[in-house]
Amino acid sequence: MSRPEDELKKEERIILVTDICSSSEIMEDLLRRGNIITWRNLLISFKEYLAEASNKLGFELYKFTGDGWVLLFEPKYSLARILTFLSDLSKIFEKDFYESVYQYLESPPDLIGLTFGMDSGALVSIEMMDREEWVGRAINLACRLQGAIEDIDILTGYSVMISNNLYQCMKSELDFFQPELVKRRLKNIIRGGEIQCYKLSISEIPFKIIKASYYTQNNSVDVTKELIAQIKGNCIDIVVGNDILGGDPEPLVRKKLKVEYISNGEPLGKDVKEGARIQFP
Repeated sequence: MSRPEDELKKEERIILVTDICSSSEIMEDLLRRGNIITWRNLLISFKEYLAEASNKLGFELYKFTGDGWVLLFEPKYSLARILTFLSDLSKIFEKDFYESVYQYLESPPDLIGLTFGMDSGALVSIEMMDREEWVGRAINLACRLQGAIEDIDILTGYSVMISNNLYQCMKSELDFFQPELVKRRLKNIIRGGEIQCYKLSISEIPFKIIKASYYTQNNSVDVTKELIAQIKGNCIDIVVGNDILGGDPEPLVRKKLKVEYISNGEPLGKDVKEGARIQFP
């Protein structure tokens, strides 16, 4: 147990927090059906992969949080290398999940996969219950950033939310990951305000919705979030209508859906009439 007279141990680290989407919902489903052992075995397999990767890539597998992990990297570690590792990790987790757990679920959740938050900064070591613990704002912020990834972010592919500070330090190596400046409210970080951070894409998705408008000659509403919410398995296949797009901008008038999107790096557009079918990719 650390004592007040002990010398202060303080070190710089890059902190990565990962979490399994819908873990509580999945566990409750498996418990009801008597198949919770499949979840335990998945977590064991996940830990074994992370332990092997930590030896190979040189990071610290610091702490299990119940449905995710906290990983610690040296301050000069390549962020691009971390993100590439997370892309591989997401694919491996998803493959294992569908092969070992999915078949036992009665009501599979819409959101399946991993979310990530990252920051960097000074951590202070404290010995608690005969083990070394790290405390610091950077860990708190990484946890909050991971929790700030929204459902829509998950539906459009695996993402990593990183602090503005970390992005500015390493932005020269991040163009490949489609950095997007966003603002999020983070509990217990900035009271009542929003913080600037960056969302990075680490998954290969066949398309990305930029903007969607549901319109008539006289009225137009932004339905970008409503359309993104229709992504299922990296695809959209819907009939354009008021119920799908959350409302009617002008009753009794035929509407159109205009979509701006990117496919294979190329900006494209679609204009589809109400009642017609629209598909992506």
